[in-house]
Amino acid sequence: MQHEGAKPECSCWHVLDGGFGTGHHLARVEAALSLPTIGLGFDIAKDAAHHAARRWPRLAFAVADLWAEWPVKDAAVDLVISIFAPRNFPEAARVLRRGGWIAVAYPGPEHLRELSHCFGLLNHHARKSERIIAATDRLIGPPTIVRHHREVVLDGAAVRAAIMMGPNAHHIAPSMLAVEIGPMAVTFDIAILLAQTREKMP
Repeated sequence: MQHEGAKPECSCWHVLDGGFGTGHHLARVEAALSLPTIGLGFDIAKDAAHHAARRWPRLAFAVADLWAEWPVKDAAVDLVISIFAPRNFPEAARVLRRGGWIAVAYPGPEHLRELSHCFGLLNHHARKSERIIAATDRLIGPPTIVRHHREVVLDGAAVRAAIMMGPNAHHIAPSMLAVEIGPMAVTFDIAILLAQTREKMP
């Protein structure tokens, strides 16, 4: 995800993944960056941290509450990523260095709309995107938004995986997914936000 003009302050990237899940996204970012990377992921789930640490031993994973103060020094991070995870913009702004970047991926209003009708998933409101953009602009810097929108035919296993990969996993009864699910067309609507920190006041 190398962005034109993006570079770390020193000879390596310091990347923080807030809500790393399986650790896959942090590992992909680490592999894509042109300079060595020191990667740290936070997640509330202990099992996730153990799994990710075994899978990607070059990266560090810790158990932490994303809504609390992050155990990271001020202005120590070049890039904060948040992929379908809770977004603590005040803490992201605190730990980002001057000229650092934040990258946030979150569902658009039409994301998984077919599954929402069938399984009663969480709604994605346009106002949520407005709040994310406003918080980024106020606390970090003016954001750029790229929206990826496409329709994909998924089989039953992929439908279940799509539902369980995000916050819906905590809100849907397992019995809802026990039924036979045939192939169905599903809309993926994902917004990707990028912003660079403004010059900080002394």
